[in-house]
Amino acid sequence: MGERLASWFAIVLMLGVLATSYWYAQSLRGGNNDSGRVGTVDFFAEQIALTGFDALGKPRYRLFADRMTHYGNSDDVDLTQPKLLSMRPEQPQVQAVSQSAHAQNNAETIEMVGDVVVTRAPDAQRPAMKLETQEMTVVPDDDHFWTKDPVRLTSGATVMTGIGMDYDNVSRHIELLADVKGLFPPKEKP
Repeated sequence: MGERLASWFAIVLMLGVLATSYWYAQSLRGGNNDSGRVGTVDFFAEQIALTGFDALGKPRYRLFADRMTHYGNSDDVDLTQPKLLSMRPEQPQVQAVSQSAHAQNNAETIEMVGDVVVTRAPDAQRPAMKLETQEMTVVPDDDHFWTKDPVRLTSGATVMTGIGMDYDNVSRHIELLADVKGLFPPKEKP
């Protein structure tokens, strides 16, 4: 009787170790699946680089991330440490980085979150530009960026702050939406 009880105890103990090992492996592999996303994680990848192309097959943007988690039912993607680069040859390059992001519809829309910084390279008419905020929505195919959060804009020596922003890199139009304040240094005389 004692041997039988010891055998059952060993089997229960082994099943407990097996279940714990499986849970631990799944949590390391796919992260916490209770993220509110549609569907379950079907794969993840690390150190990714994705390229979006226009209708003629020319690269429009590149998206880099330390980690990508893909949700099968919705085709949504969570990104860790994303970096988005525009690749339009007729426009100054724009780069957007953040702590994390959520991309929907095959990266049609990207919600960037945490220490979002958008920089635009200088060109012949304008100095380099830098936007800083905590959350930003991006449509990479259109080079369009917007937020409802506080934003700080630096362009050359000009510094502006506001609540909410809409930036279209193609038309080169930027609009701060509310509570706008600015510091404009005096122009140098020739």
